[in-house]
Amino acid sequence: MVKKKRTASDSHAAIFAAAAEEFAERGFDAAGVDRIAHRAKVNKAMIYYHFGSKRQLYLEVLRNMFRAVGLRVRTIADGPEPAPAKTDAWVAAIVEEAARRPWFPSIMLRELASGAPRFDPDTFAMMNAVYGGVRDIIQQGQREGAFRPVDPLLVHLTIMPAVLMFFARQRALAASNLSAGIAEPRGLEQFILYMQDMVRRSLRSDS
Repeated sequence: MVKKKRTASDSHAAIFAAAAEEFAERGFDAAGVDRIAHRAKVNKAMIYYHFGSKRQLYLEVLRNMFRAVGLRVRTIADGPEPAPAKTDAWVAAIVEEAARRPWFPSIMLRELASGAPRFDPDTFAMMNAVYGGVRDIIQQGQREGAFRPVDPLLVHLTIMPAVLMFFARQRALAASNLSAGIAEPRGLEQFILYMQDMVRRSLRSDS
């Protein structure tokens, strides 16, 4: 049987997946290009060919999440639905995209804790685009009289850490052998419903 030749797209995807896990496990500074290449089963030179540098590879791992969430939140914000329905969709979008990228919360929490020293203006802009969609949804709800006059940024900053911590904890428990006395992980649907209810309660005009 002839082994299928690996395409450039295959190598790109393999490097991305390997780097995401390496950065999640070790952080940027401790992550090794040699280990990433070994995980991806590629020559180290292929990493530089596809991504240019270790830092650019790291940023692309983060941007992948910002890009996906930003697109979904912008689409929700620009839709015809009333704001309360949009907030439910916004919460679901963030949680679902994080679930597709289990490596993201660990990387993001570590990066924020260190002051985001590797972020560049483009990455900050992508992250801010997510907030921009959330802001527009909340401001729509305020115009509709459905939401009380709260600061959209503070609402956003209340939700995002909870999502990051949820998945970081799930990942930590899955990677450890600890179980005695530790609360069991919660299901994804249960978490989404809880977060949607919390957001609705915090925003509604009669609260």
